[in-house]
Amino acid sequence: MHKQTMAEILFDLRKELTENEQLEAHQRQSMQALADEIDRKINDPEALMSGDQFLLTRLKESAEEFEAKHPALTNIIGRLSNLLSDMGI
Repeated sequence: MHKQTMAEILFDLRKELTENEQLEAHQRQSMQALADEIDRKINDPEALMSGDQFLLTRLKESAEEFEAKHPALTNIIGRLSNLLSDMGI
């Protein structure tokens, strides 16, 4: 169940990254790399359950960076962070 929810959130994130014209190229690339890393981890149960706090730290930092100018992106990042926390990561 978590895997499906994560896939849906990652889809939303990638869509927002594609459609949000206000993002700078480095912001878009950074978030895309993070989405790709999460995607790889959800497809490898051992990697996902490794307790990767680094992912949560990166998500929180991204949320803080985008909070004022990109509320939709901040919302998606928050959903990702919450789901990873619910999964024990």
